[in-house]
Amino acid sequence: MPHFTTLASAAEALRARHVSAPELLRDVLDRIGRDDRFVRAYSDLTPETAEVEAKAAELRYARGDILGPLDGIPIAVKDLIDTTPAICRAGLPQLMSYRPLHDADVVARLRRAGAVIIGVLETDAGAFGTRTPQVINPIAPDLIAGGSSGGAGAAVCAGLAYGAIGTDTGGSIRIPAACCSISGFKPSWGRVSTTGVRPLAQSCDHVGPLARCMADLQAIQAVLDPHLEDAEEPIPALRIGIAPDYFADADPLVLKAMAHLRSAFEHTRHRVIDLRMPAPDDIMDSHMITVTREAARYHTEHFPGLWQAHPDIARDGIELGRTFSDADYALAQARRRRIADAVDGLFQTVDILILPTLPIDAPAREADTVSLRGYRMPVLEATIRYTALFNHTGHPVVSIPAFRLADGRALSVQVVGARHSDQRLLAIARYLEDIFAVTIDYDDLARAAQMDVRRLRRRYA
Repeated sequence: MPHFTTLASAAEALRARHVSAPELLRDVLDRIGRDDRFVRAYSDLTPETAEVEAKAAELRYARGDILGPLDGIPIAVKDLIDTTPAICRAGLPQLMSYRPLHDADVVARLRRAGAVIIGVLETDAGAFGTRTPQVINPIAPDLIAGGSSGGAGAAVCAGLAYGAIGTDTGGSIRIPAACCSISGFKPSWGRVSTTGVRPLAQSCDHVGPLARCMADLQAIQAVLDPHLEDAEEPIPALRIGIAPDYFADADPLVLKAMAHLRSAFEHTRHRVIDLRMPAPDDIMDSHMITVTREAARYHTEHFPGLWQAHPDIARDGIELGRTFSDADYALAQARRRRIADAVDGLFQTVDILILPTLPIDAPAREADTVSLRGYRMPVLEATIRYTALFNHTGHPVVSIPAFRLADGRALSVQVVGARHSDQRLLAIARYLEDIFAVTIDYDDLARAAQMDVRRLRRRYA
């Protein structure tokens, strides 16, 4: 099979008996063996159990007893999510030998659907960051792969898995999806179980898929969310909300992309509606209080006397959270409820919101700060600036490539829906994917990137 075919195409090849599930697995494992030394997406592989799963899938195909579109498909999981028999270290030295006894609920659901779990993927330490610095962006090695699901984004982008499962507390699915020019979905809060997922901030944590196209994203999410409806209705004329003030501080390239999309919609049956949203600054203080306070509570309880040895980004976040009082946290939650109500109100007049995923292109790997309209901002703060809002409100969001760049990568937008409109939002995003018509030659970009990595290694050898 071509490495960059879609999950749906691989499933069709399995059904047509053009390839067997063990052959599909070996193909992916061979590519990981060859290319992951450039990408470093995987923290642990599970080839023995994957082979057993692939053989079981092959028997089902031979009997005509296929479990569904994921049966026999190699999928990878962020190592923040308990996945047997892998080492799931969550980027923390205290977990270097941790092998969970049981699968997280989402992994169990994947396995019941016949997915072949090939390994676990790198994350920022404790999921506190948005850079996953140990991972190389497969199509732009001088830029970050994003995080904290950086291994997931890179593995899918590099053709090292047909799909991946990540977590998102401030944008950690959508940010790597944007940095790696793939698609990612943060579902409505509470729809996908987080049992067996190591928390960052439980009231903001989400679990969702990353894939190279919307059809694949839908297929994976249909397994993760037991309440997702199968039926899809035709897409009506859409009322598309755009909030220019929300992303007014974006880089000129991002503003150009949004202007291009707006112009494209104005020549369709869909209607663009300008609206006002809570400003990013309105949520950032509440976000930092909520996430760090909840994270501090978890880590001090579960790693007593050990959390001080966490990597800097995790330890600093925990220390910050310990400075906030119960009153600070209560005020943050009150503000959060008001903002959530305000976002809910927007869906009285629009069907979806379209906003940039990031205010900038993917930041440089070596950058500690980026410039937004002349103001220097830490990379972490900049990358979650447009995404964190929806972790607090719980609305479903798809990040999807929407504007092709000159180098063959893409800038992404967030498509946001009303709470628990997950199935409809995914269908709309799949429809918009055709309108945006952004094609990414991942294979060609990855080959060029590997040449760049080799040159850099020779230069610094």
